[in-house]
Amino acid sequence: MKKLILTVAGLLAAAQASAGVRIETTTRDIKTQAADGGTQVVLVQDGKIRMNSPRNGSGMIVKDSVLYVIDDKRKTYTEIDKATMKKASDQAGAAMAQMQERLKSMPPEQRAQMEKMLGASMPGAMGGKPDTYETKDTGKSETAEGRKCRLWNLIKNGVMHEELCVVPYSSLPGKEDFEKAFRELAESAIGMAGNLPGATAAIEARKSVDGFPVRVRQFDGAGKPRGTETVLTQWLEESLPGSTFEIPAGYTKKELPMLGR
Repeated sequence: MKKLILTVAGLLAAAQASAGVRIETTTRDIKTQAADGGTQVVLVQDGKIRMNSPRNGSGMIVKDSVLYVIDDKRKTYTEIDKATMKKASDQAGAAMAQMQERLKSMPPEQRAQMEKMLGASMPGAMGGKPDTYETKDTGKSETAEGRKCRLWNLIKNGVMHEELCVVPYSSLPGKEDFEKAFRELAESAIGMAGNLPGATAAIEARKSVDGFPVRVRQFDGAGKPRGTETVLTQWLEESLPGSTFEIPAGYTKKELPMLGR
């Protein structure tokens, strides 16, 4: 009887764990195929997303319209909901306006140097023209890692910035609404960018691409290929435990820095 009860309990536990999806991507040299860094893993289940980056030991969880930024090295996390996003966005805008006022009182040479430095990191922040982005469906198709995909170009300031090889969301294995899940992730990123001039333009442009990019090739500021690509290497259905989308035990909550200070 005891053995029967344990068996039934195990079956119930398995039934409650709905099938999710594990997505693995890697960045590599196009010619040599040598990987640049580790594998980035994205886990999707029940509309929730978890992303793990091997480069800096950090990750993100998106669920119920809340973004959690996780620092595995320091064992901390930051919780960012829509209200927090708006507050951070307003602070960023106020800080930038304050910086612009301070620049007015600087000697011309020092002001020019600061404007050049800030303008390079945040185009449009110093009153210049912000970066513009647009996408173009080329109508061409290629094959990436055995998947037939359609080529889209991401244009930055009129120059080639990225080439995306895209597949329809409907062609991807799994029962998730992937388009909805990834759009929520994009909205979270836009909320974070907030009032920074031009910061959301690239995200909005990528949202207009009809599908999921299984290969992305990068170009430099002059529109020349960098010789690297980020490719989808694995897309697997697997049952993920609920703890996947929870903050690990023992992690300390960290407040979002006050940008205005």
